[in-house]
Amino acid sequence: MNNNSNTKKLVTSALLVALIVIFSLLGTLPFFSTISLAVAPIIVALIYHKGGKLNTVISFFVTLVLVSILINPIYAATMIVLNFAMGAGLIFMIEKNVSPLMNFIVLALAVAVGVSIMVTVDLKLISNITMTEYAAVLVEDMKLSISEVIRSYEAMGMDMEGNEAIEMFKSIDVRMMLSFIPTMLALYSLTAAAFVYKISEVVFRKIGIHVKPLPKLNEIKSNAFVILGTLLVAMLGIALVSFGVPMGEGIMLMGNNLFTIAGTVGGISLISYYMETKLKYPKVFRIVILVFILFSSLVSVISIIGVIDSAFDFRRLTENGLYSIIKSRSNNTK
Repeated sequence: MNNNSNTKKLVTSALLVALIVIFSLLGTLPFFSTISLAVAPIIVALIYHKGGKLNTVISFFVTLVLVSILINPIYAATMIVLNFAMGAGLIFMIEKNVSPLMNFIVLALAVAVGVSIMVTVDLKLISNITMTEYAAVLVEDMKLSISEVIRSYEAMGMDMEGNEAIEMFKSIDVRMMLSFIPTMLALYSLTAAAFVYKISEVVFRKIGIHVKPLPKLNEIKSNAFVILGTLLVAMLGIALVSFGVPMGEGIMLMGNNLFTIAGTVGGISLISYYMETKLKYPKVFRIVILVFILFSSLVSVISIIGVIDSAFDFRRLTENGLYSIIKSRSNNTK
Protein backbone atom coordinates (compact mmCIF):
# COMPACT_ATOMS: atom_id res chain seq x y z
CA MET A 1 0.00 0.00 0.00
CA ASN A 2 2.84 2.37 0.90
CA ASN A 3 4.59 1.70 -2.42
CA ASN A 4 1.37 2.43 -4.30
CA SER A 5 1.01 5.71 -2.41
CA ASN A 6 4.58 6.73 -3.20
CA THR A 7 4.12 5.81 -6.86
CA LYS A 8 0.93 7.88 -7.01
CA LYS A 9 2.70 10.86 -5.47
CA LEU A 10 5.60 10.50 -7.93
CA VAL A 11 3.29 10.28 -10.96
CA THR A 12 1.26 13.28 -9.80
CA SER A 13 4.42 15.30 -9.18
CA ALA A 14 5.76 14.36 -12.64
CA LEU A 15 2.56 15.57 -14.31
CA LEU A 16 2.67 18.82 -12.36
CA VAL A 17 6.35 19.31 -13.26
CA ALA A 18 5.38 19.03 -16.92
CA LEU A 19 2.86 21.82 -16.35
CA ILE A 20 5.49 24.01 -14.66
CA VAL A 21 7.80 23.53 -17.63
CA ILE A 22 5.02 24.57 -20.02
CA PHE A 23 4.12 27.68 -18.03
CA SER A 24 7.79 28.58 -17.55
CA LEU A 25 8.18 28.55 -21.33
CA LEU A 26 5.02 30.63 -21.68
CA GLY A 27 6.63 33.12 -19.30
CA THR A 28 9.02 34.10 -22.09
CA LEU A 29 6.09 35.50 -24.11
CA PRO A 30 4.86 39.04 -23.31
CA PHE A 31 1.13 38.28 -22.99
CA PHE A 32 1.46 34.91 -21.26
CA SER A 33 4.06 36.07 -18.71
CA THR A 34 1.29 37.31 -16.40
CA ILE A 35 -0.50 33.96 -16.62
CA SER A 36 2.76 32.18 -15.87
CA LEU A 37 3.35 34.45 -12.85
CA ALA A 38 0.04 33.35 -11.31
CA VAL A 39 -0.17 29.69 -12.34
CA ALA A 40 3.40 28.37 -11.89
CA PRO A 41 3.59 29.08 -8.11
CA ILE A 42 0.20 27.42 -7.63
CA ILE A 43 1.53 24.29 -9.34
CA VAL A 44 4.56 24.33 -7.00
CA ALA A 45 2.23 24.46 -4.01
CA LEU A 46 0.18 21.59 -5.45
CA ILE A 47 3.33 19.47 -5.85
CA TYR A 48 4.05 20.00 -2.16
CA HIS A 49 0.44 19.30 -1.19
CA LYS A 50 0.12 16.16 -3.32
CA GLY A 51 3.69 14.85 -3.35
CA GLY A 52 5.35 16.07 -0.16
CA LYS A 53 8.64 17.83 0.58
CA LEU A 54 10.98 15.36 -1.13
CA ASN A 55 9.09 15.43 -4.43
CA THR A 56 8.99 19.23 -4.26
CA VAL A 57 12.78 19.41 -3.95
CA ILE A 58 13.22 16.85 -6.75
CA SER A 59 10.73 18.78 -8.90
CA PHE A 60 12.81 21.95 -8.52
CA PHE A 61 15.93 20.35 -9.98
CA VAL A 62 14.06 18.40 -12.68
CA THR A 63 12.23 21.55 -13.80
CA LEU A 64 15.50 23.48 -13.78
CA VAL A 65 17.19 20.92 -16.02
CA LEU A 66 14.28 20.61 -18.47
CA VAL A 67 13.73 24.35 -18.87
CA SER A 68 17.50 24.93 -19.17
CA ILE A 69 17.62 22.49 -22.08
CA LEU A 70 14.77 24.26 -23.88
CA ILE A 71 15.81 27.90 -23.30
CA ASN A 72 18.71 29.96 -21.96
CA PRO A 73 20.04 28.16 -18.82
CA ILE A 74 20.57 31.40 -16.86
CA TYR A 75 17.11 32.68 -17.68
CA ALA A 76 15.71 29.25 -16.81
CA ALA A 77 17.41 29.31 -13.41
CA THR A 78 16.07 32.76 -12.52
CA MET A 79 12.56 31.92 -13.72
CA ILE A 80 12.43 28.66 -11.75
CA VAL A 81 13.80 30.36 -8.63
CA LEU A 82 11.06 33.02 -8.90
CA ASN A 83 8.31 30.41 -9.41
CA PHE A 84 9.47 28.22 -6.53
CA ALA A 85 10.02 31.23 -4.24
CA MET A 86 6.41 32.31 -4.77
CA GLY A 87 5.38 28.68 -4.49
CA ALA A 88 7.06 28.58 -1.07
CA GLY A 89 4.90 31.54 -0.06
CA LEU A 90 1.77 29.64 -1.12
CA ILE A 91 2.97 26.53 0.73
CA PHE A 92 3.24 28.69 3.86
CA MET A 93 -0.38 29.77 3.32
CA ILE A 94 -1.53 26.15 3.08
CA GLU A 95 0.53 24.80 5.98
CA LYS A 96 0.24 27.59 8.54
CA ASN A 97 -3.08 28.66 10.01
CA VAL A 98 -2.24 32.36 10.26
CA SER A 99 -4.00 35.60 9.36
CA PRO A 100 -4.50 36.79 5.76
CA LEU A 101 -2.17 39.71 6.53
CA MET A 102 0.67 37.37 7.52
CA ASN A 103 -0.01 35.22 4.46
CA PHE A 104 0.15 38.32 2.27
CA ILE A 105 3.37 39.62 3.84
CA VAL A 106 5.11 36.24 3.49
CA LEU A 107 3.98 35.95 -0.14
CA ALA A 108 5.15 39.51 -0.90
CA LEU A 109 8.55 38.79 0.67
CA ALA A 110 8.81 35.60 -1.40
CA VAL A 111 8.11 37.61 -4.57
CA ALA A 112 10.68 40.23 -3.55
CA VAL A 113 13.37 37.57 -2.96
CA GLY A 114 12.63 35.84 -6.27
CA VAL A 115 12.63 39.07 -8.28
CA SER A 116 15.82 40.31 -6.58
CA ILE A 117 17.64 37.09 -7.47
CA MET A 118 16.25 37.21 -11.01
CA VAL A 119 17.35 40.82 -11.63
CA THR A 120 20.76 40.37 -9.99
CA VAL A 121 21.59 37.29 -12.07
CA ASP A 122 20.33 38.99 -15.23
CA LEU A 123 22.49 42.07 -14.66
CA LYS A 124 25.62 40.16 -13.65
CA LEU A 125 25.59 37.20 -16.02
CA ILE A 126 23.44 38.17 -19.01
CA SER A 127 23.61 41.95 -19.40
CA ASN A 128 27.01 42.23 -17.66
CA ILE A 129 26.29 45.70 -16.28
CA THR A 130 26.15 47.20 -12.79
CA MET A 131 23.01 48.48 -11.10
CA THR A 132 24.20 52.05 -11.65
CA GLU A 133 24.60 51.42 -15.38
CA TYR A 134 21.17 49.81 -15.45
CA ALA A 135 19.68 52.86 -13.72
CA ALA A 136 21.36 55.08 -16.32
CA VAL A 137 19.69 53.07 -19.09
CA LEU A 138 16.30 53.44 -17.38
CA VAL A 139 16.79 57.20 -17.04
CA GLU A 140 17.75 57.52 -20.70
CA ASP A 141 14.73 55.48 -21.83
CA MET A 142 12.45 57.53 -19.59
CA LYS A 143 13.70 60.84 -20.98
CA LEU A 144 13.21 59.58 -24.54
CA SER A 145 9.66 58.52 -23.66
CA ILE A 146 8.93 61.92 -22.09
CA SER A 147 10.21 63.66 -25.22
CA GLU A 148 7.83 61.58 -27.32
CA VAL A 149 4.93 62.40 -24.98
CA ILE A 150 5.69 66.12 -25.18
CA ARG A 151 5.81 66.02 -28.99
CA SER A 152 2.53 64.11 -29.14
CA TYR A 153 0.68 66.55 -26.90
CA GLU A 154 2.19 69.61 -28.60
CA ALA A 155 1.10 68.18 -31.96
CA MET A 156 -2.46 68.27 -30.59
CA GLY A 157 -2.03 71.93 -29.71
CA MET A 158 -1.43 71.51 -25.98
CA ASP A 159 1.19 73.60 -24.19
CA MET A 160 3.32 71.32 -22.00
CA GLU A 161 5.67 74.06 -20.81
CA GLY A 162 5.73 74.17 -17.01
CA ASN A 163 3.69 70.97 -16.56
CA GLU A 164 4.59 69.68 -13.08
CA ALA A 165 4.50 65.99 -13.98
CA ILE A 166 6.66 66.49 -17.07
CA GLU A 167 9.15 68.63 -15.16
CA MET A 168 9.37 66.01 -12.41
CA PHE A 169 10.22 63.26 -14.91
CA LYS A 170 12.76 65.54 -16.61
CA SER A 171 14.55 66.12 -13.31
CA ILE A 172 15.12 62.41 -12.61
CA ASP A 173 18.80 61.44 -12.72
CA VAL A 174 20.72 58.24 -11.99
CA ARG A 175 20.97 58.92 -8.25
CA MET A 176 17.22 59.48 -7.97
CA MET A 177 16.50 56.36 -10.04
CA LEU A 178 18.68 54.25 -7.75
CA SER A 179 16.77 55.58 -4.74
CA PHE A 180 13.46 54.63 -6.42
CA ILE A 181 14.48 50.98 -7.04
CA PRO A 182 13.64 49.65 -3.51
CA THR A 183 10.21 51.31 -3.74
CA MET A 184 9.59 49.87 -7.21
CA LEU A 185 10.58 46.41 -5.97
CA ALA A 186 8.22 46.76 -2.98
CA LEU A 187 5.32 47.97 -5.14
CA TYR A 188 5.82 45.15 -7.65
CA SER A 189 6.03 42.57 -4.85
CA LEU A 190 2.84 43.83 -3.18
CA THR A 191 0.93 43.94 -6.47
CA ALA A 192 2.12 40.50 -7.58
CA ALA A 193 1.40 39.02 -4.13
CA ALA A 194 -2.17 40.37 -4.17
CA PHE A 195 -2.70 39.01 -7.69
CA VAL A 196 -1.27 35.55 -6.95
CA TYR A 197 -3.06 35.37 -3.56
CA LYS A 198 -6.45 36.08 -5.13
CA ILE A 199 -5.97 33.60 -8.00
CA SER A 200 -4.63 30.86 -5.72
CA GLU A 201 -7.48 31.39 -3.28
CA VAL A 202 -10.00 30.62 -6.03
CA VAL A 203 -8.05 27.63 -7.39
CA PHE A 204 -7.39 26.09 -3.98
CA ARG A 205 -11.03 26.43 -2.94
CA LYS A 206 -12.18 24.52 -6.03
CA ILE A 207 -9.89 21.56 -5.27
CA GLY A 208 -10.63 21.44 -1.55
CA ILE A 209 -7.57 23.24 -0.14
CA HIS A 210 -8.42 25.83 2.50
CA VAL A 211 -6.55 29.10 2.76
CA LYS A 212 -7.78 32.17 4.58
CA PRO A 213 -9.20 34.55 1.96
CA LEU A 214 -8.24 38.17 1.58
CA PRO A 215 -10.80 40.43 3.26
CA LYS A 216 -13.21 42.55 1.25
CA LEU A 217 -12.21 46.16 0.63
CA ASN A 218 -14.52 47.59 3.32
CA GLU A 219 -13.24 45.04 5.87
CA ILE A 220 -9.55 45.98 5.64
CA LYS A 221 -8.02 47.82 8.60
CA SER A 222 -4.47 49.11 8.51
CA ASN A 223 -2.47 47.02 10.95
CA ALA A 224 -0.79 49.11 13.65
CA PHE A 225 2.31 46.90 13.61
CA VAL A 226 2.62 47.31 9.84
CA ILE A 227 2.29 51.09 10.24
CA LEU A 228 4.98 51.06 12.95
CA GLY A 229 7.20 48.76 10.87
CA THR A 230 7.10 51.06 7.84
CA LEU A 231 7.95 54.03 10.06
CA LEU A 232 10.92 52.13 11.49
CA VAL A 233 12.12 51.34 7.95
CA ALA A 234 11.89 55.05 7.07
CA MET A 235 13.78 55.98 10.26
CA LEU A 236 16.45 53.39 9.45
CA GLY A 237 16.84 54.99 6.03
CA ILE A 238 17.22 58.44 7.62
CA ALA A 239 19.90 57.09 9.96
CA LEU A 240 21.78 55.50 7.04
CA VAL A 241 21.59 58.77 5.08
CA SER A 242 23.08 60.65 8.04
CA PHE A 243 26.00 58.17 8.04
CA GLY A 244 26.49 58.61 4.29
CA VAL A 245 25.41 55.08 3.32
CA PRO A 246 24.46 55.15 -0.41
CA MET A 247 21.42 52.88 -0.06
CA GLY A 248 20.00 54.92 2.82
CA GLU A 249 17.94 57.26 0.65
CA GLY A 250 16.31 54.35 -1.16
CA ILE A 251 15.37 52.66 2.13
CA MET A 252 14.03 55.95 3.50
CA LEU A 253 11.83 56.48 0.42
CA MET A 254 10.61 52.88 0.50
CA GLY A 255 9.63 53.14 4.17
CA ASN A 256 7.86 56.45 3.59
CA ASN A 257 5.98 55.14 0.55
CA LEU A 258 4.98 51.90 2.29
CA PHE A 259 3.73 53.93 5.26
CA THR A 260 1.61 56.03 2.88
CA ILE A 261 0.29 52.93 1.08
CA ALA A 262 -0.60 51.16 4.34
CA GLY A 263 -2.48 54.21 5.60
CA THR A 264 -4.18 54.84 2.25
CA VAL A 265 -5.48 51.27 1.98
CA GLY A 266 -7.00 51.55 5.45
CA GLY A 267 -8.44 55.00 4.73
CA ILE A 268 -9.98 53.91 1.42
CA SER A 269 -11.44 50.85 3.16
CA LEU A 270 -12.97 53.03 5.90
CA ILE A 271 -14.53 55.39 3.36
CA SER A 272 -15.82 52.46 1.30
CA TYR A 273 -17.40 51.00 4.43
CA TYR A 274 -19.29 54.19 5.30
CA MET A 275 -20.40 54.77 1.71
CA GLU A 276 -21.78 51.25 1.51
CA THR A 277 -23.25 50.69 4.97
CA LYS A 278 -24.16 54.18 6.15
CA LEU A 279 -24.77 56.24 3.02
CA LYS A 280 -26.04 53.33 0.89
CA TYR A 281 -24.35 54.62 -2.26
CA PRO A 282 -24.62 52.43 -5.41
CA LYS A 283 -21.51 50.36 -6.22
CA VAL A 284 -20.68 52.26 -9.42
CA PHE A 285 -20.91 55.60 -7.60
CA ARG A 286 -18.64 54.29 -4.82
CA ILE A 287 -16.02 53.15 -7.34
CA VAL A 288 -16.05 56.54 -9.11
CA ILE A 289 -15.55 58.38 -5.82
CA LEU A 290 -12.71 56.07 -4.70
CA VAL A 291 -10.92 56.42 -8.07
CA PHE A 292 -11.27 60.21 -7.84
CA ILE A 293 -9.79 60.20 -4.34
CA LEU A 294 -6.85 57.98 -5.33
CA PHE A 295 -5.87 60.29 -8.18
CA SER A 296 -6.32 63.53 -6.26
CA SER A 297 -4.41 65.46 -3.61
CA LEU A 298 -6.73 63.95 -0.99
CA VAL A 299 -4.58 60.82 -0.83
CA SER A 300 -2.44 62.28 1.98
CA VAL A 301 -5.55 63.03 4.05
CA ILE A 302 -6.93 59.53 3.41
CA SER A 303 -3.60 58.04 4.48
CA ILE A 304 -3.77 59.92 7.80
CA ILE A 305 -7.35 58.71 8.31
CA GLY A 306 -6.20 55.14 7.71
CA VAL A 307 -3.37 55.51 10.23
CA ILE A 308 -5.78 56.88 12.87
CA ASP A 309 -8.23 54.06 12.16
CA SER A 310 -5.44 51.50 12.67
CA ALA A 311 -5.40 52.54 16.32
CA PHE A 312 -9.03 53.43 17.02
CA ASP A 313 -10.77 50.89 14.73
CA PHE A 314 -13.91 52.99 14.20
CA ARG A 315 -15.73 50.10 12.49
CA ARG A 316 -15.01 47.85 15.49
CA LEU A 317 -13.66 45.08 13.24
CA THR A 318 -11.80 43.75 16.29
CA GLU A 319 -12.41 44.03 20.04
CA ASN A 320 -9.06 45.59 20.95
CA GLY A 321 -9.37 48.91 19.14
CA LEU A 322 -9.06 52.10 21.22
CA TYR A 323 -12.50 53.22 20.12
CA SER A 324 -14.16 50.06 21.48
CA ILE A 325 -12.13 50.16 24.71
CA ILE A 326 -12.89 53.83 25.41
CA LYS A 327 -16.58 53.41 24.59
CA SER A 328 -16.97 50.32 26.78
CA ARG A 329 -15.27 52.02 29.73
CA SER A 330 -17.36 55.17 29.34
CA ASN A 331 -20.52 53.04 29.32
CA ASN A 332 -19.39 51.24 32.49
CA THR A 333 -18.90 54.54 34.35
CA LYS A 334 -22.43 55.74 33.66
